[in-house]
This record gives sequence, C-alpha cells and structure tokens, in this order.
Amino acid sequence: MDREQLEKRIHSLFSDTLMMFLAILVIPLIMVQFCNLTPVQETIVICIDWFIYTMFLLEFVLKVAVAENKIGYIKDNKSDSIISLIIIISPIFELFAIFFMAAPLLRLLRISRLVRLGGIIGKTEKEWKRVNLKSYTIVIVIISFGIILSFFKPNIGYSADDALWLSIFISVIGIIYALIAAFMIVNVWGEFDKLENLLRKETISLRNLYIIAFHMNSQITTTYLKRTILDYIKVIREVFWQETKKLEDAESKFIEIFQSLKEFDPKNGKEEIILNNLYEEMRTTSSYRVDVVTLIEAKTPGVLWILLTILSFIVILGFYIVNFENQLIATLIITMVATSTAVVIIIIYDIDYPFRTGFWQIEPDVYNELEEYINHAQ
Repeated sequence: MDREQLEKRIHSLFSDTLMMFLAILVIPLIMVQFCNLTPVQETIVICIDWFIYTMFLLEFVLKVAVAENKIGYIKDNKSDSIISLIIIISPIFELFAIFFMAAPLLRLLRISRLVRLGGIIGKTEKEWKRVNLKSYTIVIVIISFGIILSFFKPNIGYSADDALWLSIFISVIGIIYALIAAFMIVNVWGEFDKLENLLRKETISLRNLYIIAFHMNSQITTTYLKRTILDYIKVIREVFWQETKKLEDAESKFIEIFQSLKEFDPKNGKEEIILNNLYEEMRTTSSYRVDVVTLIEAKTPGVLWILLTILSFIVILGFYIVNFENQLIATLIITMVATSTAVVIIIIYDIDYPFRTGFWQIEPDVYNELEEYINHAQ
C-alpha cells in the first residue's frame, strides 16, 4: 500500500464522524466522574476515558505520520494541531497524581478533564454546523443512560420462580424487539441503497442527454441545454444537501431542461431521430426523478417509532432489574444492550434523512462528477 492510499485509509478511519462522536461522549463521562463512584465504577469510567483520548492521540500522530510534508501539515492545520497537543498532553497530569495530597489531586484531575473537554470542543467547533447533531445526541443519550443506570442498580431478592419468569419475559421481549428492529432496518436500508442508485441513474441519464445533444448541429441550443442542466445540478445540491431550497425549485429547473429540448429544430431525418432519442432519454430521467422524490418523502411511520422506543426501554429496563454479582459485568452487559438499541434506533433515524450529515449519508458526488464532465466536455 503506497503512502497516498495509507493516508486516505487513516483519514477515513479517523473520520470527522467518529471524532465528533467521541467528543460528545466525553461530556457524560466528565459529569459521572464528579459523582461518588465505587472503585469498580471509577475504573470503568477511567478505562473509557483513556480509550477516547488514546483515539485522539492516534488520530493526530497517524495523520502527521502519513502526511507527505509533516511540518507543512502541522502548519496548514495549526489551530487543530495545537488543540490536539492540548488534548494529548493534559492526561499526563493524572500520571503524577500520586505525588499530590487528596484535595489538590481532586482539583488537578478535574482541571485536566475540563482542559481536555475544552480542547475537544475547540477541535470540533468547525464541524458543528454541518453535522446532524440529533444523530450524535441520540446515541450518546442512550449509551450514557445505560452506563449510568448500571451504576445505580438495586439488589432485588428474587425467588427461583421469579428469576425464571423474568428471564422468560426478557427473552420474549428481546425476540419481538429483534424481529421488529430487523424488519425496520432492512426496509430503510433497502430504500437508502435504492435512492443512491436512482440518483446515479438520473445523473447518467442527464449525461447521456447532453452527449446525444452534441449530434445536433445547433451550438446555441446545445449551450442552452448545458446551462439548464448545470442550473439543475446547483439547485439539487441546495435542496438535498444545503436545505436552502424546496423540492418545487428543483422541479421547475427540471422542467427547464425539458423546455430546452423544444429549442432544437431538426433539419433532416437524422436530426429528427436524434431529437426523439433526446425525448426518450428525458422520459427515462423523469421516471428516475419521480422515484427519487417518492423515496425521499417516505419516512418510517410514527407508530413504528413509538413501538420501537417502548420496546427499547423495556429491554434495557429488563436487564437493569436482573441481579448481577459483579459491577463490571453489570456495566458491560447493560451498556452493550443500550449500545445495541442505540445502533438500531440511529440506523433507522439516520437513514430516514439520507442527505443530512450523520453516521450514514448520501454524498453529492454523482452530481459533482456530472457537473465536472459537462464543464469540461467539448
């Protein structure tokens, strides 16, 4: 693997999405650390804490290591590099904790954590406006709920029969939850893939339209078609990705493409055949366009969301009331259950809004490629 491929792999692995997620996860961790925790709970939180900051350390070190010009990379990303160094250096204070008395130690640890939190917020500040913050919030809230809930578990004395019926109840609810979640995920993921394919087919059809138009001996009308397609691409990006315009604006631009075909005046039988091919390609593009709009407007029904939310809460609560002898096992199991429900919910929610930046997003690459092709076509 050459350096450029490795660089792309590193930047893809330590993406803005992952680092934003870890940054937000720091907030509940810091809040929990100000509570009175047992030694086991403190160990769990510290392990998660150090894992997050190790990821930030690896992000900075690896991105610098694979950069062609390492000094140039640091200079070009000066503010980001300074903040990364603050995040990396601040945990070192905790390594010297044993040399301080209890009260100074507590203040030192809290200052260290607040410094790191401030650094992470500064590091991700430029990304806040372009992310779908709801996606991150949903995941963090559910996972944090599971972690914190496991720290306050009641020890309930169950009889053998009660424990048996509780396990049966959790199993039945878990199976129902799994079936409904699987159905919803398969449905939304299928629509997501179909939408992505339809957008690609639409752009291919528009490119074919432009290529066919070149066979007409009319530079004026070809230029007019080029302008209308480029205008359509611009509006599509504003409608889907920037959300500054409405679908009606895209429809009006699409009609302008159709109107541009009327400017062609065939001079012979060959040009009439070409014009018929243009209209046929336009009809194909129009059918893709209708399918795209239909998929965009199709959202997960509210009743399914209510059912999924209720079942998610019951599943987490079911494991919460189970007796665990070991705090570490309790935290791991409840956190895993909460994380699983968070993943299910966020997959469905995120894919319901495929153009917003979140964990899953359709990028405007196909339209950018079409725009580039048309601008450079002779």
